[in-house]
Amino acid sequence: MKLVKPSLIYKEQIMAYRKAFFYSGEHLYGGSSLQNFEEFEEWLEKVKDQEIGENLPPNRVPATQFLSIDNGELIGLVNIRHQLTPKLMMESGHIGYSVHPDLRRMGYATKQLHFSLIEAKKFGMEKVLITCDKTNIASAKTIQKVGGILENEVLSSDTNEVVQRYWISLT
Repeated sequence: MKLVKPSLIYKEQIMAYRKAFFYSGEHLYGGSSLQNFEEFEEWLEKVKDQEIGENLPPNRVPATQFLSIDNGELIGLVNIRHQLTPKLMMESGHIGYSVHPDLRRMGYATKQLHFSLIEAKKFGMEKVLITCDKTNIASAKTIQKVGGILENEVLSSDTNEVVQRYWISLT
């Protein structure tokens, strides 16, 4: 598995990934709001702007979007936020990620998160915050496998769900 930046060569796979989450009824994490874009090119432009910190809405921060690719197949999405707003600090953290609904329970999430931590370190981060809903036991186990230490639990202001906040040291 490797992390690569989105490009036109992955257009069909990315849009199929979007549809898979739509049909599963799940929220697509780590995709720079991919679920809100019907046109790939518009999403790709947003991703490029987000990475350089241009044209960002007030509630957004610079972030880098990655695709997790294994043998040419899109496995998952990862978004690494370069900084945090107070709300991101409480509820979302530095890294958002997802794995295709059909490819779970195969170890991909742990590999993907491991590679994400390597990328975060390249951005100069010494520690990262990663969150998950308390009901998402698989995600909590994944975060713990790569060194996540639970700091606390908070109530999401958006969903009213309990969110677990994990810190991972990169030093």
